[in-house]
Amino acid sequence: MSMNLWKKIIAYLISIPARIKGVKFGQNSYIGPWYDLDPKMRGIVLGDNVMIGRRAWLDIPLKSGGKIILGSGTQIGRNAVISAIKKIEIGKKCLLSYNVSLIDHDHRFVRDISPMDSGLTEGREIIIGENCFIGAHSFILKGVKLGKNCVVGAGSVVCESYPDYSVIAGNPAKLIKILE
Repeated sequence: MSMNLWKKIIAYLISIPARIKGVKFGQNSYIGPWYDLDPKMRGIVLGDNVMIGRRAWLDIPLKSGGKIILGSGTQIGRNAVISAIKKIEIGKKCLLSYNVSLIDHDHRFVRDISPMDSGLTEGREIIIGENCFIGAHSFILKGVKLGKNCVVGAGSVVCESYPDYSVIAGNPAKLIKILE
């Protein structure tokens, strides 16, 4: 057997728990080892040729009906966190570096009640256009829409939307320039 065939077999075996929990895998899509998935993951759809690095956490809180949709050719680095109560959609051929978090909701805070018992907010969709690059250690927060071909600098906290070809960076992220 060739080395490529062995790699495909191992990748498929690693993905079996995710497949049992309802993740839909496109052709040649893989998730790295030691990923963390909640019990029912029927809202997760990976397009063709999607690669997710090890120790990823794909989360759809129970009873939320959330969706996580990753476009074909997208690659996500190690230790990613993607948590959706509503919907997180990442376009085709995007590259998310390591330690990137996309979270479409917040913890609810109520006076004199533990955050563990207060629940989560309703949430707002996150939409990332095709061909985007998200730098390491970045956060994309609820309600953000990034147009196609956007670049997010490392360590950014993105809490508002930006149009096609935007280069953004900082905490909070600000528009640096529009690509020509």
